[in-house]
Amino acid sequence: MNVLHVVMAYSALELVPREIASHPQVVSYAKRRNKPPTKVILDKSYHFHAMSKLKDKEKRGRPDMVFAFLLAALSSPLNAMGKLRVYVHTLQDYVIIVNPKTKPIRSYDRFLGIMEKLFEEGRVPSEGEPLMELKNMSLERLIKNHIGADGLILLEPNAPLKHPVEIAREASEGLPVVVQGFPRGDFGLDAYKLARDKAYVFPQLLDSWMVADRIICAYENFILADRRSYK
Repeated sequence: MNVLHVVMAYSALELVPREIASHPQVVSYAKRRNKPPTKVILDKSYHFHAMSKLKDKEKRGRPDMVFAFLLAALSSPLNAMGKLRVYVHTLQDYVIIVNPKTKPIRSYDRFLGIMEKLFEEGRVPSEGEPLMELKNMSLERLIKNHIGADGLILLEPNAPLKHPVEIAREASEGLPVVVQGFPRGDFGLDAYKLARDKAYVFPQLLDSWMVADRIICAYENFILADRRSYK
């Protein structure tokens, strides 16, 4: 069976932009972190007032969404079996390519520190085999050139309901599954242009990590049904 590719797209993960780097809220936070203001991750929990004039502010400053997604995905049995690949595409068209050997990051503060280093250096760790790499890459390039797929399955709240097993069955043919990495609003044009199917897994809105987890669990069931997958 093909590896399952899951992408968190247009994610609200970025360093503090220069236009708000001098805001007192940002300066104070960066000082506590002992870092320059433009070297810390933008986080609405700490920078709410500073973000008030940012373009697309409703889609930005939610690194916790990426944290929860990676924690759930990297902790899954599917990842332990080597059958899962996860990616984080950001609103600014950067892509984090995650090595499946990466251990789940369980501390949010440690996660922020790792993301800050990743945005500064382009990879972590600095030497040896990279566990995470940061590339300047659009969603379309990620899907077509890196993953090698001709489309994707878009999971968004307003789409028709489908059982996770149906979606996992589609994904088993090589189509990446895409979940939203932003708290509200719509996906970008690339996502809709590449969508071969649009679906959702529950009548009510779920956290994105939970949406991804439903598909990951369904995919696991396909594999674990084959007793040869047990080690």
